[in-house]
Amino acid sequence: MNRKDREASRKYFETLRQQRIAEDAKRAELEKRREAGLQAALARKAERTHTSVLGRVPTALRSGKLDQLLTVLEDKAPKLLEPTYVTALSFVANLTPVRPIEAWEPRGKGRETLYRSLCEHLLALYPIPAVFWNAFFDTDNALLYAPLVADVATGKSFYQCAKSAFPVPLTRAMCHELSQTSADCKLTEALRRVQAKAAGTSARFFAAWKATRYARRIGTKDDEAFWQTVLSWFGKIGMFDPNQVGPLFDYIDHRRHEDPSFSMKGRSALAMVRAMREWHGNLTKVKSVKATIFTKSGLRDAAFSDYTRKESSGATVHERWRVGELLTAHALFEEGRRMGHCVYSYAPRIERGEISIWSVTMEDGKGDTGNWAMVTLEVQNGSKAIVQARGRFNRPTTHREDQVILRWAGMNNLVLQTASRW
Repeated sequence: MNRKDREASRKYFETLRQQRIAEDAKRAELEKRREAGLQAALARKAERTHTSVLGRVPTALRSGKLDQLLTVLEDKAPKLLEPTYVTALSFVANLTPVRPIEAWEPRGKGRETLYRSLCEHLLALYPIPAVFWNAFFDTDNALLYAPLVADVATGKSFYQCAKSAFPVPLTRAMCHELSQTSADCKLTEALRRVQAKAAGTSARFFAAWKATRYARRIGTKDDEAFWQTVLSWFGKIGMFDPNQVGPLFDYIDHRRHEDPSFSMKGRSALAMVRAMREWHGNLTKVKSVKATIFTKSGLRDAAFSDYTRKESSGATVHERWRVGELLTAHALFEEGRRMGHCVYSYAPRIERGEISIWSVTMEDGKGDTGNWAMVTLEVQNGSKAIVQARGRFNRPTTHREDQVILRWAGMNNLVLQTASRW
């Protein structure tokens, strides 16, 4: 190859090299832009997630500490950005940490394990029973539990902390038994179980009592001391129909509000049940009903027409089930009158927006009207939970009624927290 050819060949390969360099630089620039776009998109998504989950947290619990915690979770444990966990962690974030959040090294893969790992890092100097960390999921009582859990986690005596600052009266034995509760149990339920057991009541009584509002929400020290005497009274009377536990608690609560000095001392079960039934009867015979209109809860009514049943004759009967909100005091009164319970006594709580009351009816063309009142429901508006369900004269719900209630609950994203007792 002569000199001219060698020069031409050199120029040719140099051109190819420069083209490759240019193409590599172009690819690198495109990759850099794609990476920048991806990071920006992830940042926008994280910001939307952050804003979304923060929007579900009560305003009073939002803080710079919670913002900082959420930022760490976005990087280290995005699984915990699920709204239920963020709400629980909003209580944790507002307590004084024993270690900085940035130093947290996540343990485990599941949400529960990650959540407990984070709580232990932020609050615990010593290991504590896992059931205590469940306290922050109980939005009704979490503010009350928070300082107690934080103190126990730093090594203070559970019994001494409860004795000095917690409204529920607990003995050493009760504190020990509560500490032995399994990790998958809710703290309030574990607390009430220990109370009921110590008072000498039965497991059947506890199953009925824990579904009432008196067991779900922790009151003041005076309230809890009074209700402890009620538990002791139930423990002494022995056999008692669990279906009547809720109604009797309603009656006792009514008497206490009428007379703050009311006590259970010296009262017989027979006299209390008789008085309760008279009170329930009077509630359904009230002649002057306030013309109050309640604010709608925002949940949807429902009508289901795809149910049938077979009669003994072999005929097929079509059923139309409806779930409707009771929006006037008059409708509330009529519901209590035809169902034989004291739902009218809940009017003040409905007016305050705490709860809403729903009537489940069934139309089948039978009888005088073809329309049957089947079940009354109580829904806690804040937690979006069905907390009570009772048929006529406080009977438990049937399997068919449970199907309808669960179907309606699914439409409205409600959870069921009732043992089919009113």
